[in-house]
Amino acid sequence: MKSKINNEINRIKRDLYLKQASEYFDKYGYKNFKISQLAKELETSVGTIYNLFNSKDDLYLEYLILKLQNFMNSLNEKETNNAYANLELYLSCKYEIFMQIDKNRDITIITDPYFFHKLDISNHKIVDEIYNFLIRQFKKIYPNSNMNYKHIAILFKKLSDGFIESYLLVKYDTKDVISDTMSLFFKGLEDKK
Repeated sequence: MKSKINNEINRIKRDLYLKQASEYFDKYGYKNFKISQLAKELETSVGTIYNLFNSKDDLYLEYLILKLQNFMNSLNEKETNNAYANLELYLSCKYEIFMQIDKNRDITIITDPYFFHKLDISNHKIVDEIYNFLIRQFKKIYPNSNMNYKHIAILFKKLSDGFIESYLLVKYDTKDVISDTMSLFFKGLEDKK
């Protein structure tokens, strides 16, 4: 019984510490994140945090998974029967921080705001859930097709990752980023001439 209680206490601590760490990662990014600062904020020791998370990388991985789970929850809550609208929803949730920054030029990105194109958790179930969301949409758009829906979902995700990476390298007006992504994916560059 004592073991069960200790496991539950550790799970609750881990969740609370992860929540606090998420706020720090959001604010400072991975590079500037300090376990010692988190320990100070939590009024605990660095060792206690390392007992729950093996390393800063492990903690960051849990942070990424949490962010992706929040992203997926938002998609599930707002999903409709309109596959095109659902793809736009996916892009809207994914591009949200960039569109906010573009509207308010005083905001700068000092963190790693988007984890989508840097993931090293390709085997995690949350990544599968995101791909399954995209696959469902493409199956609705192209029913009874012989296409490889997972391949199409990966290409769509990678194209939107490219818009993010492009924004991080060279700022651009994000006003039309969702329609630009949809147009480029479904119609290609020929229509952009």
